[in-house]
Amino acid sequence: WDWEIINANKPIWTRAAKEVEKEEYQKFYKAFTKDDKDPLGHIHFTAEGEVTFRSILFIPSKAPSGFFNNYGKESQESLKMYVRRVFITDEFEDMLPKYLQFIRGVVDSDDLPLNVSRETLQQHKLLKVIKKKLVRKALEMIKKLDDEEFSKFW
Repeated sequence: WDWEIINANKPIWTRAAKEVEKEEYQKFYKAFTKDDKDPLGHIHFTAEGEVTFRSILFIPSKAPSGFFNNYGKESQESLKMYVRRVFITDEFEDMLPKYLQFIRGVVDSDDLPLNVSRETLQQHKLLKVIKKKLVRKALEMIKKLDDEEFSKFW
C-alpha cells in the first residue's frame, strides 16, 4: 500500500498573513460562513505572550438577520475554536462580548489542552487572555473601516 495525501493544503490561519492573497481570504470566508458575499474586512494575526494563538476575524458584508431582535438571546456560531488544528467547538458564548457577536472567525491555540471537555475549557484562564486580545483586534479591525463601509454594514 502506498498512502497518498489528498489534501496537502495548510489551514489558512496557520500561514503567515503576508503569504495569503485577498482572494484566498474571500474564498475561505465564503466556505467557512456559507455567505455568498465578500467580507467587509478581515484581520489575520498571531498573538504571543502568556498564550500563543493564531486567528482570522472577519466582518460580514451586512449585519446578520435578526441581529437587533435576537440580541443576547441565542448564541450565533461566530468563532470556531481549534486546539493544535483540531476542531473543539463553535459554541463559545463568552469568547466575544454580545456587541461583537456578528464577527466570524477562527481561533487556533497550541497552548490549550486537547483532552479536556468543552465545559472545562470554557473555564480555562488562558481563554480570558485570548478573549481580551480578540476584542482588541476586532475593535481595531472595525476602526479601520471607512465611514461608507461602516454605514453599509448597519
